[in-house]
Amino acid sequence: MKVLQMILLVLGLRMGRSFPMPFNGFQNDDTSDIASEAVAKHSLTVKGCIGKFSSQEVYVLNVHFSNKDSGFNLLNMEVSREDADGEMPEKPPVLIINANTDVYTVITGSAINHPVTVYHSSSVKTSGEKPNWNISAINLPANSEELLQWAKAKYSEVTFFAELENPKTIYLDLMKDKTGPETCELQDHFHVTNILQADYLMKDIETYDIQNAEPVKNAYILHVIHRHPYPSHKIIDVNVTITSGQCDEPPVVYLKSEDGYSWNIHNTESIAIVASGNYTLHDFKIPGLNLPDSKDGLLAMARSSPTFTLLKSISYVQVFDAMSVDLPVSCVQGKKEIALTTKQPVDRCTELLQATMHYMCNNEQLIISVSKELMEVCNLQSVDDITFLESQCSAKIRENYIVLETSRTECQTVMSGNEMINSIKVKRNGIDIFEKIVLCKIPKLKVEVFQDPDFTLPTKIFDADKTTYVRVETNLINLSICECDLSVGNKTVMLNKSRPQFINDRFFWIFNTQGLSLPATSSAKLSCSFCYRYDVPLDCVYELLDVTIVSKSNPQKGGLGMESVLGITFGAFLIGALLTAALWFIYTRTRSSFKMQPVPTLPGGSESSSTNHSIDSTQSTPCSTSSRA
Repeated sequence: MKVLQMILLVLGLRMGRSFPMPFNGFQNDDTSDIASEAVAKHSLTVKGCIGKFSSQEVYVLNVHFSNKDSGFNLLNMEVSREDADGEMPEKPPVLIINANTDVYTVITGSAINHPVTVYHSSSVKTSGEKPNWNISAINLPANSEELLQWAKAKYSEVTFFAELENPKTIYLDLMKDKTGPETCELQDHFHVTNILQADYLMKDIETYDIQNAEPVKNAYILHVIHRHPYPSHKIIDVNVTITSGQCDEPPVVYLKSEDGYSWNIHNTESIAIVASGNYTLHDFKIPGLNLPDSKDGLLAMARSSPTFTLLKSISYVQVFDAMSVDLPVSCVQGKKEIALTTKQPVDRCTELLQATMHYMCNNEQLIISVSKELMEVCNLQSVDDITFLESQCSAKIRENYIVLETSRTECQTVMSGNEMINSIKVKRNGIDIFEKIVLCKIPKLKVEVFQDPDFTLPTKIFDADKTTYVRVETNLINLSICECDLSVGNKTVMLNKSRPQFINDRFFWIFNTQGLSLPATSSAKLSCSFCYRYDVPLDCVYELLDVTIVSKSNPQKGGLGMESVLGITFGAFLIGALLTAALWFIYTRTRSSFKMQPVPTLPGGSESSSTNHSIDSTQSTPCSTSSRA
């Protein structure tokens, strides 16, 4: 029903009549209650390049922050590494991180399970112990050209270099790609889609207040502009969230980009959409409209819309080369409601809590962890100041983490369906300074086996002579690591893992058996495990599936295929026919010989009474006559 309402909203806007409106009451208003933050993800760098490597990969990040005098910048980094062929390079990859100000860096990702050598400037602080990483501080040049030359002098070549400005989160993929240029030469506005993406806060949102008598809704214009050379992606993902609760009158969102770009809209809330280029909304493909190319033209279009007389404000944001955008919007509410929802500035303590807090759970246990730096940043006297909802359940320090741990029945933990619910509370001098409700979904695995890469017909058979595919789905794909293997007795075969896939708003891991030698047996167990990828330990979640392995080149032991059954049946029939023919031949020959045998006559009385008669004489056979001596 909600999807239908959203489609009707879109059609209503498309069919509405336009008429001009004057500029009266249309002015810039920086004090509007409209949401002032949006996040865009793109792969555009200030400067960057890639180069070919032989035995060692070298990745260099030069990160600049505009607010370098604030004393605190938070940077999230998700570093991934996938070794599809199972082979490790001759030397571990090198990651060099430089920053122009003090930066607290939270690093996660699959690469923390692989050996990596990390050099960072003294301004960069990293969180958490990573046993496989060799991390050390070093003096690094601040200028990108000098930093690149320094790295080349040390390692002869650089695999990847990027200068970034004000990133919120960096997604770095340590790829084993040997197809780059011979050398890394810096280029302005360099696109690196396959290696790096980053999230950026868009704070330059211009909001114009409209002096209407009884406004009931807000309008938003998202203008995505692509610089030359244009990136390869032609679809922009958009996630619109309403920050002020359910709307009586849904906001209007205008989406504009160049010709050839389409939109993929992910949201479940009622919004009205006007877009240039085609867009997809809940699997509905809707044709776009011709929208103006300039900011003034887009504002004039929104002003001339029939909905203008209902608007409280129009917000305009321009972003370059976005691959995806998270756009928060708000509803028009009464002044009393607005006053109640006014947000206080976020201090360093709250920001660090929200950035480093992770929670994980399985069927028996809930764990919440935060960085140990919290004690200093929040000026806490004791780790006992951090508790669950039940104040007696306090935290403990475990290496570089502050950890809260409870079972499903303790510390006022509540189970609601598949969720484990509790709260984390932080006190300073006996006064609550932070409280957050934690709803942790217990991960569930759905494991399916397919004989084809299109995942059309699920099966429980692995063909040892062909590639078999395994698809695993969970509800926490972005926060986890998944592995699958086949077990036969004491032998275990690890399946190849591909990158996660996004299909119809769901994430999947994909595994396959390409190039693997499967044991010749009829039965096996497929085991897939889900593990959180944080340093704080928690038991994994497993899903087991009984499967069968078949092979034409190695027949199954203890089982017969259809071809074997047909062969045995035909062989038995042929042997039976031959035996029948042989018996018939013997029967006919023997019968004819008996017919040719002469009828014996009785001898005289003197002979028959002689004892020597039975000794001296012989019986005739089919091939001889009687004789006497």
